[in-house]
Amino acid sequence: QTMSRFLPAAITARTLSDLGIKPETAMTRVFGGIEQSTAAVTHVQGKRSLDQLDAITKQSLERLYDFQHADGGWGWWKDGESDHFMTAYVLWGMSLAREAGIEVKQDVADRAASYLDKELIEAETNYDEQAWMLHAVAVYSSALVNGPSALSHTAPAANQFQLKAFDNLYVNRDKLNAYTRALLALAAHNFGFKDKARTLIENLENGVTIDSRPDTSILQEGAQNSNSSVIATAHWGEDGLYWRWSEGGVEATSFVLRALLAIDPQNKLIEPVTNWLIKNRRGAQWSNTRDTAIVVLTLNDYLKKSGELQPDIGYELLVNGTSIVSKQISANDALGAPAKFEISRELIRDGANDIVIRRTNGAGPLYFAAQAKFFSFEEPVAPAGTEIFVRRQYFKLVNHATLLKGFVAERVPLNDGDTVRSGERVETVITIEAKNNYEYLLFEDLKPAGLEAVEIRSGDNLYVREIKSGALATSAASGSYSGSADISPTASRQALSFTSTSDFTGRTRWVYQELRDRKVALFIDHLPQGVWQLSYEMRAESPGDFHALPVLGHAMYVPEIRTNGSEVRIRVVD
Repeated sequence: QTMSRFLPAAITARTLSDLGIKPETAMTRVFGGIEQSTAAVTHVQGKRSLDQLDAITKQSLERLYDFQHADGGWGWWKDGESDHFMTAYVLWGMSLAREAGIEVKQDVADRAASYLDKELIEAETNYDEQAWMLHAVAVYSSALVNGPSALSHTAPAANQFQLKAFDNLYVNRDKLNAYTRALLALAAHNFGFKDKARTLIENLENGVTIDSRPDTSILQEGAQNSNSSVIATAHWGEDGLYWRWSEGGVEATSFVLRALLAIDPQNKLIEPVTNWLIKNRRGAQWSNTRDTAIVVLTLNDYLKKSGELQPDIGYELLVNGTSIVSKQISANDALGAPAKFEISRELIRDGANDIVIRRTNGAGPLYFAAQAKFFSFEEPVAPAGTEIFVRRQYFKLVNHATLLKGFVAERVPLNDGDTVRSGERVETVITIEAKNNYEYLLFEDLKPAGLEAVEIRSGDNLYVREIKSGALATSAASGSYSGSADISPTASRQALSFTSTSDFTGRTRWVYQELRDRKVALFIDHLPQGVWQLSYEMRAESPGDFHALPVLGHAMYVPEIRTNGSEVRIRVVD
């Protein structure tokens, strides 16, 4: 807990130092959509000053000094045995603090480094642990040689323990996961092993997960042409459900990006990896304190390499040939809230509209977003999505008598415009595609007025199951599902529903459902990247012609991540 408080403070201090920004300057800015007027009301005790960074780091360091064991290490408690991971974590944090210009007791850090040196060989069969320890002592050695006043980076010499540990890990690098391979690459870089660092970067490139078309979905029918301006995403590590600390996607991807920036700053993966990290932020943080601290450190490295710290850019915004604004951005504006410009309705025309952002001077990237509000008369409503996508299918459950099994329900697709009789059961199958890992998703399935849910009590157990990629590929190849350009109602006849347990990975997530009068609300607290499916039953009741309006989904705390399915028209007869 002390490290999780100290490390973000040390990294924030280093970030401000690297940016050349005084704390009092940063405190006047508005970040992450946090408006000071509302924050003061909702978080009465929440206001903090960046001037407290000095106090936090001092208090944390004193506590860490007090918790150090006689052998130089740290454990989870003040008493008890020293722990390899925790000792390396503390030493790494202290080394970062020293690089940020924070004074750290030399004898405390030296004793910790000596403890890790002695323990490095003991962890020769635990590659995760050994890589983490070696990375920590490599950063410590580098911080000794390259303090805040150093004019250039010099590689420290590795001692005999560090060399043996490095050789052991390098020989067994095929057994390392992405996280530990990135740690080894950073250690190689710090020790000056340039060729081996490059080899490890090449190994990492071979294991990356890339989504080159993050704006398209395998669930939704229609033209699936990716916009060439959309940046791909790339990441390493597991998608949110893992047992080993070194398999977490955010930390693994962060350390790989740190290695790329240090060893191969022109690597083509840097932009998509940075994009993935930004898209996996939740509000003003990542999944936990340590994740957040490490990503902040990584993005700080990215800013230094990308040359975005000292912008001097001029631009003009034009809509259909009419100039809306001309603006100049200087270094003083780097931490300013984004500028917003409303476009008058008179400038918007039917059909295509041209929005042009033209650079008038300077260099460096400009980031922009566009938001449009409109009312559509289309029928049926077409599916759409940003980051998440959803598809709903209906199946009539028709009972047939059999000799051995009694009555067996046959699943008959119920497509747009089809008919169902009162009393017949209808299975609703909802398939969700998540392009990244998400938390706190809400899906609202708007029911056709003539159908009611079979279950009458909210909160009963419901699970969403992950579909195997192989099952999706087989379904597409067999023609039972196709991502063709057919966006007519008949496209929904192409089923994407699986019933065999062999079609699923075995991973599930619990879903809290609430049965409302006009919808079924489904809450998922955590959904890893992948394609997931759930189902529940309804019963046809009131005769008539009804519209099943689209399923609506969004991330509750990141509302720009949202989706809607397609509309279906159903007739219920007596």
